[in-house]
Amino acid sequence: MQINTSSLFVNLNGRPPVLQNGFLKLIDKKMHSFYGGNEEITKANTLLYKYRKANPIKIFEKDQKSKPVENVSDIPHEFLVSLNKEEYSWDEFRFQKAFDIGGSGNLDEILSRLAASYVTASEHMNAHFSGTEFEAHRVQLDAAVSKVMEQRANVFVENVGGFLESNGFAGEKNKIYDIITSEYNNKIQQYNEFIKNHRDYANLKGTEYEWLSEDIAYMAQELRRACDTVQEPGKSERYSLEEISLANRLVQELTFDGLFDSLGNEESFGLDAGMLLLKTQLFSGNSMVSRQFADKMTKAVNTRIDDVLNRINDRIRRLYDDPYYDKERAPMYDKSEIYDVSKMMLKIYKEKGTYSETILAGIEYALNRSRSKENANAIVDRYKTNYYWKRFYDNSECFRQFYYSEGVDRRTSYQKLIDSWNSYAYDVSKLQECQVAINRMSVLA
Repeated sequence: MQINTSSLFVNLNGRPPVLQNGFLKLIDKKMHSFYGGNEEITKANTLLYKYRKANPIKIFEKDQKSKPVENVSDIPHEFLVSLNKEEYSWDEFRFQKAFDIGGSGNLDEILSRLAASYVTASEHMNAHFSGTEFEAHRVQLDAAVSKVMEQRANVFVENVGGFLESNGFAGEKNKIYDIITSEYNNKIQQYNEFIKNHRDYANLKGTEYEWLSEDIAYMAQELRRACDTVQEPGKSERYSLEEISLANRLVQELTFDGLFDSLGNEESFGLDAGMLLLKTQLFSGNSMVSRQFADKMTKAVNTRIDDVLNRINDRIRRLYDDPYYDKERAPMYDKSEIYDVSKMMLKIYKEKGTYSETILAGIEYALNRSRSKENANAIVDRYKTNYYWKRFYDNSECFRQFYYSEGVDRRTSYQKLIDSWNSYAYDVSKLQECQVAINRMSVLA
C-alpha cells in the first residue's frame, strides 16, 4: 500500500507552521518524546511494558500493596511464555511510539524511521484487518505520516530551500520537497522488497520472544537495522539527503536576527562574517557535499551576509534625517573594512590549513586592527572605547556593576564564539581536530 504524498506537507491543524526568525527549527534535543520513540527499543523494556499493561498498579488505592515491577528478572517466566499464546490486538501506544520520531538533524534517519514504521504498520494492518476497520486504521496511518512529514521533514524544505530562495536561487523549496518525497517512497519500496525475501528479519520465529513480531515499534526498529536503504540514483544536480542535512546545520548559524553584535565595530563585524565564511568552508569541504551544492551555498551565505550589512546601514541611513542624530559620531559601517577582515581569515586558512590556528589568528588580527584605530579623541564613538573588544576576553566588570540572575549567560564574547564554532564543527565534521581549545577564559565575578 503506497501512501499519497501529494498532501504530506499540509498542516494538520489548518495553520501555517510556526517560524522562528523566519526559519523552522527542529525540536530541542534535550526534550524527551512523549512515547519514548527516541529511545532504543529492547526486548527487555518491551516485556516490562507488556507486563505492566497486564498488571496495572492502582497507585491511588489506600490498600495497594504491590509495587511496579522495575526489573525484567522479576517478571514470572510463565508470563513470557503466555505472550506467544495471546491473540493479536491493536496496541495504540506502540503504534504512536513507532511514529514518535524526534528532532534529529539527520534527514536520512528521519525518512528511514518514517518509512520503516509505515511499512511495518501496513504489514500489521494487512495481516489483521479488513473492511471498515482496515480503512479506519489506514486513515490513522496516513495522518501519522503527514504529521511527521510536516513537523520534521518540512523543516529542511523551509530552512534550506527557503534560505537558498531568499538569497538568489529560485525553485529550491520544490526541488528539496521532491527529493524528500521521492526518497521516502524509495525507502518504502526497498523495505517492502526486503520483507518479501526476509520474513523473519528480526530473528524471532521459534523463540520465546516471537510475540514481539506483533509489536509495531519494535519491528520498525529491527527493519531499519536489518535493511540498509540506499538513495535512489539521480541526475548530478540532485542533492543527497546527507548534504541537505549538513546544509540545514549551516543555515541554523545564519537564522538569528543579530548576526553582528551591536556593540561592535567594523573589525568585530568582520570577525563575525569571517567565522560564518569558515563555517561555510568546513561545510564545503565535507566529502558528502558536492562541489555544485557547496558553490551554491557559499554564494547564498555571502549574499546573506551582505544583505544583513545593507539592512543595518539602511537603518542608520534613515536616521540621518533626524536633526538630533549625529552621523559623524555614529556613521554607517564601512563594508570594505568589514570584508578586509573576513577575507583575511580565509587567506589565513589557506596558509595555515587548520581551523583552530586560523580562528585564533583571525581574532588577533581583528583585535589589533581595531586597536590601531582606537583613539580617545576620535570622532566615531565605536573607535573611542569599544566595549565589544574591551570585554572580549574579560567581562567581569559587567557582573560587578549590575545585578544579574543566575540564568544570565556569563560567557565572554570569546567563549561564545569558540563554543559556537566547536558545536558546529563537530556536528558537520565529527572530528575533534576541527575544534578550538579554549586557552583564555573569562574572569567572572
